[in-house]
Amino acid sequence: MRMQHRRALAARFRQALSRASVRIRTASSPFKVGDYVAGDDPFNGHQEGVVTEIKGSSVGLRTVTPRSGTVVYYDYRQLKKAW
Repeated sequence: MRMQHRRALAARFRQALSRASVRIRTASSPFKVGDYVAGDDPFNGHQEGVVTEIKGSSVGLRTVTPRSGTVVYYDYRQLKKAW
């Protein structure tokens, strides 16, 4: 009886850890696809554009200037609403 109880608890614990790891990997971005935002990063510089895709904490930004049409990836914490 005790062994069955331990197995049931172990299964529930594994399930809880699995759910927690999924939540950690999928960071919640405050931006949605189609939002017009500005990104500021020492590597990519300051650029404005439209959010085209969101993958975890990385946000794909279709730039407006200076290289129109390019997609630049920023961490969502480096973005803010353009206006």
